[in-house]
Parts: sequence; structure tokens; C-alpha cells
Amino acid sequence: MRLQILLLAGVCVLAIAACTPSPHPSPSGSPAPAATAGVSPSPAAQPTPIVLPPDAAPQIVAVELSDPVFHSGETVSGTVITSTNVAAVQIRVANQQRGLPKTAPGIFSMSYTMPSIPFFLRGTYVAHVIALNTAGASTEKDVTVSLR
Repeated sequence: MRLQILLLAGVCVLAIAACTPSPHPSPSGSPAPAATAGVSPSPAAQPTPIVLPPDAAPQIVAVELSDPVFHSGETVSGTVITSTNVAAVQIRVANQQRGLPKTAPGIFSMSYTMPSIPFFLRGTYVAHVIALNTAGASTEKDVTVSLR
């Protein structure tokens, strides 16, 4: 049960992105858009994936979630916007790892109803959101998730 909740917390980690994005050069040499984080009231507010060739370094543009703090029984939804050359997005918490479903080029989304969170698992966790291209190159954003 503990591992399952930690893994689910990792999936829910999409809620909170790193507050200090690291700039990545775009193929044209101009700076890429900064990664954003936050609570998004509607999918229409999402940024557009960056179009990159398959062999370019992958980029995470934004990580968004419906709510930054997770509670028992709450439905949490999240989206990771990446460059279009990203083949997979993984969430890693402790020794657990889970893939996020791809819904469109550069867009990975999830929705999940949190189970009952035992008191001993409540707290703050560091997780890793990792985007990988088909060549195996990756980029990562360390994020924090709170279970209450």
C-alpha cells in the first residue's frame, strides 16, 4: 500500500513544476520559452509544445496540475507540455517509476482519484519528471508534492 501511494503521488507530482526553469537553446539559436508551473483552471491556457527534430535535446515546457496539494478522495489531473520530439515522460519517486500517457505530440496527461492517504504517508516528497526522446536523451525537472 505504501509503495502504491508513493507511486500515485509521483504521478500526481505533475502538479508542481520546478520554479526556476533552466533555459534550453532552440534550433534557431534563440532562447526557448521558459518552463512554467502552476494550477491551470482550463486546458485552453496551456502553452504550445516546441517543435523540434527527433535528434534534438528534449525539453519540458510546462508542468501543470489541477491543485498543488493532494488530499484523500480528490481527483487530480495534470499535464506535461514538452517539445514534440519527446517520446516518453516518466515520474520517479523513491524507487518507483511510472510512465505518463501521451495524448498528442508534446502533450502528456493524466487524471487520478487519490485513495485514502494514511497519516504516516502524509508529508512532502521530491519527485522527478523526466522527458526522453527516442535516442535516449533526457531532461528532468525535480518537483515537490504534498500529501495531506
